[in-house]
Amino acid sequence: MIALSVDSTSSSYAAGQSLAALLVTGAVMALIWRVTRSWRQAGTAHPPTSQVATAAARAKRRRIVLGVLALVAAAGCFKAVSVHNPEPRVAEAGADDSVGESAVPKRTVAPPNRLRHHRLMTREETAGVDAALAQRGPRRQSDAKRWYYGSEATGVSALLSVHTVEDDPELAAEKRRDSFAQEFRNFFAGARARDTAFFDAGPLRGRLGCGHLDTPAGEAAVCAWSDAYTSGHVLLTDTRDLDEAAQITREFRAATDRRAE
Repeated sequence: MIALSVDSTSSSYAAGQSLAALLVTGAVMALIWRVTRSWRQAGTAHPPTSQVATAAARAKRRRIVLGVLALVAAAGCFKAVSVHNPEPRVAEAGADDSVGESAVPKRTVAPPNRLRHHRLMTREETAGVDAALAQRGPRRQSDAKRWYYGSEATGVSALLSVHTVEDDPELAAEKRRDSFAQEFRNFFAGARARDTAFFDAGPLRGRLGCGHLDTPAGEAAVCAWSDAYTSGHVLLTDTRDLDEAAQITREFRAATDRRAE
């Protein structure tokens, strides 16, 4: 997935926000200390004028200013801590509980021959569509495994695309770097999807989101799922209902990504 923007959910972004809060706090404290300088001196222009009274007034005013600075510092530190709330990386949040963060579970990634009314089409049936998509497809298109579903009568009605960390080291690096929010933001922006919404991902870990997009054949539904090991999506030209599209995608995911017992 192409990185289209700064990941506002990342640790580095959160650290930058915290640093900015601390810098603003320091600037405010320096300004307060500077503008209260003459008042803290309590000189001849600021009665009382006796040395003892002046010293006492200076000490009192200094304590007042230091108290204000302490409150500003406490507020700034609280702000810096509160904004440092990065979202976990996909490699962490989407990992199976039974394996380590850097491990990949034993599994088989292969498409079903049929799912509902969708039949897996042969390469000969989809040669023209595959060539067209290869010319305008996403980055690292060769690393994606694509399968088409439909029939001779209806043509292609569903496209299943799967990227796996086993076959794509760059994808594995992205999942260690990006959050789910960034990954889905990049995917939907790249697909020019609209009306996007998130749904229950099903029994496997990860997230699932769907939206509408325009195709040469008209409006279609596209759903994407992601976990620590896979980024996949399903394009459906025969439904516009996102709830139905999400359910079909969950079924495709479960039938394609089969974890060993």
